[in-house]
Amino acid sequence: MLKPAPSLGLFADLLDGLDIGLCVFDAEDRTLGWNQTFLYFFPEHDGFVHVGEHYRENLLRFYRTRLTSDEVRYVEEYVARAIARHQALTRPYEFEHRGSWLRVAAQTIPGLGRVRLWRRITREAEPPGGSAARGDASSGRPDGIAVANADGRIVSANRQFGQLYGLSPAEAVGMTLETVVVRAWHEAQGDAPVQPPAQLLTHLRESLQFTGAPFEVPLPGERWIRVIEHVREGGVRTGVHFDITALKREQAALRAAEAEARRSATHCRGIIEHAPAGMLVVDAAGILVEANRAFRHALGDGAAACLVGRPLAALGLPEDAGLLDAVLSRAGEDPGPAVCEMRFAREDGSTMWARVSAVRLHLPPDPVATLLQVEDITARREAERRIAHMARHDALTDLPNRTLFRERLDALLEAREACAILWLDLDRFKVVNDTLGHAAGDTLLCEVARRMQAALAPEDTIARLGGDEFAVLLGDADPLAASQAAARLVEVVQAPVTVAGRPMHLGASIGVVLAPRHGADADTLMARADRALYSAKAAGRSTFRLYDPAMEAAAAEQHGLELDLRLGLERGEFVLHYQPIVTAAERRVVCREALVRWRHPTRGLVPPAAFIPLAEETGLIDRLGAWILRRACRDAAGWADGTRVAVNVSAAQVRHGPLIAAVQAALLESGLRPDRLEIEITESLLVHADAADLLLALRRLGVRIALDDFGTGYSSLSYLRRFPFDAIKIDRSFIADIDDPDTAAIVRAVVGIAAQLGATITAEGVETEAQLAAILRDGCTEAQGYLFGRPVPLDGTRAEWQQVRT
Repeated sequence: MLKPAPSLGLFADLLDGLDIGLCVFDAEDRTLGWNQTFLYFFPEHDGFVHVGEHYRENLLRFYRTRLTSDEVRYVEEYVARAIARHQALTRPYEFEHRGSWLRVAAQTIPGLGRVRLWRRITREAEPPGGSAARGDASSGRPDGIAVANADGRIVSANRQFGQLYGLSPAEAVGMTLETVVVRAWHEAQGDAPVQPPAQLLTHLRESLQFTGAPFEVPLPGERWIRVIEHVREGGVRTGVHFDITALKREQAALRAAEAEARRSATHCRGIIEHAPAGMLVVDAAGILVEANRAFRHALGDGAAACLVGRPLAALGLPEDAGLLDAVLSRAGEDPGPAVCEMRFAREDGSTMWARVSAVRLHLPPDPVATLLQVEDITARREAERRIAHMARHDALTDLPNRTLFRERLDALLEAREACAILWLDLDRFKVVNDTLGHAAGDTLLCEVARRMQAALAPEDTIARLGGDEFAVLLGDADPLAASQAAARLVEVVQAPVTVAGRPMHLGASIGVVLAPRHGADADTLMARADRALYSAKAAGRSTFRLYDPAMEAAAAEQHGLELDLRLGLERGEFVLHYQPIVTAAERRVVCREALVRWRHPTRGLVPPAAFIPLAEETGLIDRLGAWILRRACRDAAGWADGTRVAVNVSAAQVRHGPLIAAVQAALLESGLRPDRLEIEITESLLVHADAADLLLALRRLGVRIALDDFGTGYSSLSYLRRFPFDAIKIDRSFIADIDDPDTAAIVRAVVGIAAQLGATITAEGVETEAQLAAILRDGCTEAQGYLFGRPVPLDGTRAEWQQVRT
């Protein structure tokens, strides 16, 4: 080994004589020199430390020649730890080295670098053999050393060498290392000598030819010796022998543990591959190293296979990349699995929603890896999406419902953005629905929704609020734009719609409000839109009206009238007036029609047209109709002439209440014969599916049934053939035009059919003698009108009847 640099001069010889081992480094950690005591303490470094080289290079050379093939892969780790200890040394510390305790310290020398100092201390480690071996370790040389001549024969050996091979140092002199090894094998078993393996001796001979390279010698009892030989001048060999039995055992244990880990990893990978759920394995750098069969099948084999070896983020959608990074990060921090929900791109271009659970695990060869379980939740997500959609959309038309409409309206109002609301109600829809059935009505609603969407911009919100009610939210508060949109909707709804092979005609009444002009909150705006809608209906339907504050007064008036109507029923403010029905030829009174009047304490006598629609709308028609039936039957029971009494029944009264029960109660209470009660119904009632059952039930009670106002609304001659009518009342509009030949022809046709059915014909609205003569000529059997008497209360009926007779 080279001596220290000559620049050290005489100090080199002095340093060699110290009992302190030292090694000198410059400021860059390059080796400058060392003394012989350093080599005495650390003979294994002899020949591996070079002057001028960085400490790291010295360590690398030492470890690479000293470590086995199993250990070489850790050389960088060994070197890094050694350099860290070297650079961090600031205070002395003690350590055990090959049977002796040493104290190491470091000293900085200005202008030179650093000096590391080693001194043996009296404290000694317990030898491997316990107290029996204490004397053998007292020499302080923990390793066996043997010096051989050029022929390979040992000329000297220390006690540790003899201990390692089971002979004394004197016995070793003159023997070759091969002979020593053979002797150790022979004497290991006493009387039954054991021959060393032939390959051992061959390996020993070959290894002795390469000096400086460590080789290992196995001995009986699973002992191992590592040998490093150096050749000096004249072929003299110095061999250092280390007992590495414990190291070998540790290595065997490590290899067994690693094999078990690999076996477990292989087993684990087999489980992962065949798991029913998707499984991914990601290394410490976030690279996908494994994707199991279930995951490949879920994405498509092509999509998953090409991503192995790439970052895990490549599997997800770009907008979900942060979710993957976060779940991988949490997997190393959280005690349990880190969970997230994200999307993966399938091979066919579709998207798979997945619940990803990530846990850290150790699978060789990766010291740290992450296992991700990928559960396909696409169906659940789709179900949640459908449920969320259903919660905010109409099931029939798929338009936004009231909830979503309110959310969007609130959002615009909170943002203080101007908007317009169109409140829409279909006209005559219920008639179509009742005539053709709910399936036809549903088809009609879907067609109306389609037309509305085509008439408005895609960004406008069209909502179905329920039944035949719709609402539109426009992102523009311009009155002209809102009016134009409402006009377009009225127009498209009015176009004929063919349902069940029949053309249907609807209409739309629309109320329009503007925000913030007509209100700043949703409730106020919707209430005022509803008032504007009713104003449009009152104006004749199939039109629109922009909200006007004056509508508030009309609404208040309507509300007040409703309250008065309820009070009027409680207070008995209603009375009946009677109008006579006479025979057309003799003018003899045969029936009196009961017509209700309201004697309001402040409004005076209120006509039916002002309160009957309100009673129908509020449901009060049930109570009012039942009272009319009871009162009319009671009055008629007191008429000495035995004439009939006619009572009008509205379609709303039939829908809201039990008409048959009310008729039975009125007859029973009054004692009136059923054939003296005539129930007048309008054609609008006939469109109901259960109309036939109702009429048959009335017929079974024995009461007469009259079809009132025939020829208006929903006229059809087929009604006369389908239902059992006792009387047919021709509407006054036909009588007013009786001189017209076409009108007279219609009247004659109805009279002819009624005659065939055995029903009487009553002409309504007869006011002149000429009209009376015309209906007599056309065959009408009864007549009603101002020519014979106006509706009067019961106490005035006698004078009216007298006028009719004269």
